[in-house]
Amino acid sequence: MMEPPRFSFLPAQPVKGDDLKKLFEKLEAVERELLLLKRRVAELEGKSVQKKVPCVPEPKAAPPTPVPASDVRTVLLPSVDVGNVRVIETLLEWVQFMLSKVGQEGFDDLVNYYVDIGWISEAVADVLRRYARGINVEATQAYMLPEDHAKSLDYITRIQEAMR
Repeated sequence: MMEPPRFSFLPAQPVKGDDLKKLFEKLEAVERELLLLKRRVAELEGKSVQKKVPCVPEPKAAPPTPVPASDVRTVLLPSVDVGNVRVIETLLEWVQFMLSKVGQEGFDDLVNYYVDIGWISEAVADVLRRYARGINVEATQAYMLPEDHAKSLDYITRIQEAMR
């Protein structure tokens, strides 16, 4: 009789209680990551992927609501002074940090996200993209953790301070 394949995240012995819960959470994380990878591949191929993983809930999209002009957020980093050495050093350090987390493949999405949430302007995003083209760093993960986003916000603050 042929033995079923083993997966590195599955324990060799039966699990119970909290260990079972942790294993289920790991499985959900793997399924989410697989779905993200499938969507990314489909996006690159110009196709769309429908979710087929039953245990990972699909987020509900709310209809867009118009934002009154008084509620429009200001961008935290609307521009950068590329003539300022401290600004350039911090930008390069930040780009290297982001690339080390998401690689060249995820960099554009990450920068676009920061534009969407109002942390940087499109002009700053273009500067970051130009710098990223010249940096070759191997990614350690395929996404940013909350603490990684907090570190990005710290880089933004450092750049703001360098321009004062």
